[in-house]
Amino acid sequence: RIVARRPAKTRSLHNSLQSLTTMADSMAPNAPTGESTTQQNAQADERSNGLTMGKYECRLLPHGAYTLVPTTFATLAWIASLSQDGCDYARLSGKNVEALTGQDIFPYLEVGMSAYRIPKWDPADESWSINYHEECESYDDFKVGAAFELARIFAFLALVFGGGGALFLWFSSCFVFGPSTWRWAGYEVALASFFQILAFSWFGSDLCSGDSSCTMHYGSNSDIIALMFWFCSAVLIFRKYPTPTPKTSGNQNANGGTTEDGLELPIAGDANVVVESNDSNPALQRDAPEIKLDVKAAEEDAEII
Repeated sequence: RIVARRPAKTRSLHNSLQSLTTMADSMAPNAPTGESTTQQNAQADERSNGLTMGKYECRLLPHGAYTLVPTTFATLAWIASLSQDGCDYARLSGKNVEALTGQDIFPYLEVGMSAYRIPKWDPADESWSINYHEECESYDDFKVGAAFELARIFAFLALVFGGGGALFLWFSSCFVFGPSTWRWAGYEVALASFFQILAFSWFGSDLCSGDSSCTMHYGSNSDIIALMFWFCSAVLIFRKYPTPTPKTSGNQNANGGTTEDGLELPIAGDANVVVESNDSNPALQRDAPEIKLDVKAAEEDAEII
């Protein structure tokens, strides 16, 4: 076998070129092969059509205007549930009015999940009325019962799941949701509806039983409205998954593809930047010095092994 031995200058040039090649390979990304190439090409096609988006990539209504309907319903339900102040859930009448106030002159009380209000006699109208600017009275040591405490927990869970679901749904107006993510938002709103129904067990507590009775007031009516909105929102979410709409393209290039409006400059160090060779650009051939890489080994540099 004959091996060519290069002169010192030739070996130095060859080593320099080999070092540059090694540096270029280390800077370039690893080339995918096989199934990974096909998968990446499919993902690139989906991204170009707007079906999938990159992390933290946002655009207006990627699923269309349909997402605004359940989102608005869930938000209105959350607002309705928050509108009560904790002292206006129902109106209490009976013996528990005297048990709470220690007097038998009050015909009713406005009671809530955490406190109650005492009416005042209005001589002008000759009737009992509630001053909503006054602070509520706490239940203190009054035994409200287990159903009362469970109803408070259920109402809190409904508020948490409903508010979290409403806030989560608003992200669908900017980011692309997958089918599983869309269903998860529906599960949150459906759980809010479920816990809101369980919260009405408050009317079966010791406060409203026996010789006392409770009638629905502003707080419970607000919870009914919230329940209806949360239920409608959950039905709309499970009824349809709005597929993402394709992104609008900009100007069409010469090759038939589309480019986004505006120019984009390559970033220094980007491995995807293509450098035009001298052969394809006559201006580079004229300006750049010619480099000859044809190196022939001399006969005296060859040895027989």
